Amino acid sequence: MKIIPTYLHGAFDYICGFALIFGPHALGFSEAEGPERLIPQLVGLFILVQSLMTRYECGVLRVLSMSTHRLNEALAALFLALSPWVFDFRYSSETWIAYSVVGVAIVLSCLLTTDQPRQVFHPAV
Repeated sequence: MKIIPTYLHGAFDYICGFALIFGPHALGFSEAEGPERLIPQLVGLFILVQSLMTRYECGVLRVLSMSTHRLNEALAALFLALSPWVFDFRYSSETWIAYSVVGVAIVLSCLLTTDQPRQVFHPAV
Protein backbone atom coordinates (compact mmCIF):
# COMPACT_ATOMS: atom_id res chain seq x y z
CA MET A 1 0.00 0.00 0.00
CA LYS A 2 1.65 3.20 -1.21
CA ILE A 3 0.42 6.09 0.91
CA ILE A 4 3.23 8.69 0.74
CA PRO A 5 3.02 11.08 -2.25
CA THR A 6 6.23 11.85 -4.12
CA TYR A 7 6.31 15.54 -3.11
CA LEU A 8 6.27 14.55 0.56
CA HIS A 9 8.97 11.95 -0.07
CA GLY A 10 11.05 14.66 -1.75
CA ALA A 11 10.76 16.97 1.24
CA PHE A 12 11.72 14.06 3.51
CA ASP A 13 14.74 13.37 1.28
CA TYR A 14 16.15 16.87 1.61
CA ILE A 15 15.52 17.01 5.37
CA CYS A 16 17.03 13.57 5.85
CA GLY A 17 20.01 14.30 3.61
CA PHE A 18 20.98 17.43 5.50
CA ALA A 19 20.30 15.75 8.84
CA LEU A 20 22.63 12.89 7.93
CA ILE A 21 25.36 15.29 6.82
CA PHE A 22 25.20 17.48 9.93
CA GLY A 23 23.95 14.82 12.37
CA PRO A 24 27.34 13.48 13.45
CA HIS A 25 28.33 16.97 14.58
CA ALA A 26 25.04 17.60 16.36
CA LEU A 27 25.01 14.22 18.12
CA GLY A 28 28.68 14.29 19.11
CA PHE A 29 29.87 11.56 16.75
CA SER A 30 32.20 14.00 14.99
CA GLU A 31 35.08 13.36 17.39
CA ALA A 32 35.40 9.87 16.00
CA GLU A 33 37.64 9.51 12.98
CA GLY A 34 36.48 6.90 10.54
CA PRO A 35 33.23 5.28 9.54
CA GLU A 36 31.13 6.54 12.47
CA ARG A 37 31.30 10.03 11.03
CA LEU A 38 31.90 9.39 7.36
CA ILE A 39 29.12 6.88 6.56
CA PRO A 40 26.09 9.05 7.44
CA GLN A 41 27.65 12.02 5.67
CA LEU A 42 28.21 10.02 2.48
CA VAL A 43 24.71 8.54 2.60
CA GLY A 44 23.27 12.02 3.19
CA LEU A 45 25.22 13.43 0.26
CA PHE A 46 24.06 10.54 -1.93
CA ILE A 47 20.41 11.19 -0.96
CA LEU A 48 20.71 14.91 -1.74
CA VAL A 49 22.40 14.42 -5.13
CA GLN A 50 19.95 11.70 -6.10
CA SER A 51 16.99 13.90 -5.07
CA LEU A 52 18.25 16.68 -7.31
CA MET A 53 18.38 14.22 -10.21
CA THR A 54 14.98 12.50 -9.75
CA ARG A 55 11.96 13.08 -11.99
CA TYR A 56 9.52 14.34 -9.35
CA GLU A 57 8.29 17.59 -7.81
CA CYS A 58 11.47 18.24 -5.83
CA GLY A 59 13.95 17.29 -8.54
CA VAL A 60 16.01 19.74 -10.56
CA LEU A 61 17.73 17.74 -13.33
CA ARG A 62 14.98 15.08 -13.49
CA VAL A 63 16.86 12.24 -15.14
CA LEU A 64 16.17 9.37 -12.69
CA SER A 65 12.81 7.64 -12.49
CA MET A 66 11.09 7.46 -9.12
CA SER A 67 11.34 3.68 -9.00
CA THR A 68 15.13 3.87 -9.52
CA HIS A 69 15.32 6.59 -6.88
CA ARG A 70 13.43 4.48 -4.37
CA LEU A 71 15.57 1.40 -5.01
CA ASN A 72 18.87 3.31 -4.72
CA GLU A 73 17.73 5.09 -1.59
CA ALA A 74 16.54 1.89 0.06
CA LEU A 75 19.91 0.23 -0.63
CA ALA A 76 21.80 3.24 0.79
CA ALA A 77 19.55 3.24 3.87
CA LEU A 78 20.06 -0.48 4.36
CA PHE A 79 23.82 0.14 4.18
CA LEU A 80 23.42 2.89 6.80
CA ALA A 81 21.37 0.67 9.10
CA LEU A 82 23.84 -2.23 8.88
CA SER A 83 27.03 -0.15 8.95
CA PRO A 84 27.59 -0.40 12.75
CA TRP A 85 27.98 -4.17 12.36
CA VAL A 86 29.79 -4.13 9.03
CA PHE A 87 32.39 -1.59 10.21
CA ASP A 88 32.44 -2.83 13.82
CA PHE A 89 31.37 0.26 15.76
CA ARG A 90 28.27 -1.37 17.23
CA TYR A 91 29.59 -1.18 20.80
CA SER A 92 28.55 2.45 21.13
CA SER A 93 24.82 1.98 21.72
CA GLU A 94 23.73 5.51 20.81
CA THR A 95 25.57 5.27 17.49
CA TRP A 96 24.10 2.01 16.26
CA ILE A 97 20.62 2.86 17.50
CA ALA A 98 20.64 6.21 15.68
CA TYR A 99 21.97 4.75 12.44
CA SER A 100 19.60 1.79 12.51
CA VAL A 101 16.51 3.87 13.28
CA VAL A 102 17.27 6.39 10.53
CA GLY A 103 18.11 3.64 8.05
CA VAL A 104 14.91 1.72 8.77
CA ALA A 105 12.84 4.93 8.55
CA ILE A 106 14.27 5.70 5.12
CA VAL A 107 13.62 2.14 3.91
CA LEU A 108 10.01 2.38 5.13
CA SER A 109 9.52 5.70 3.35
CA CYS A 110 10.81 4.09 0.14
CA LEU A 111 8.44 1.17 0.48
CA LEU A 112 5.44 3.42 1.17
CA THR A 113 6.02 6.05 -1.53
CA THR A 114 4.08 6.03 -4.78
CA ASP A 115 5.95 5.55 -8.06
CA GLN A 116 4.23 8.29 -10.03
CA PRO A 117 4.26 12.02 -9.22
CA ARG A 118 1.06 14.03 -9.60
CA GLN A 119 2.15 15.24 -13.01
CA VAL A 120 4.64 14.13 -15.64
CA PHE A 121 8.10 15.64 -15.36
CA HIS A 122 10.55 15.63 -18.24
CA PRO A 123 14.33 15.93 -17.95
CA ALA A 124 15.49 19.50 -17.51
CA VAL A 125 18.35 19.15 -19.97
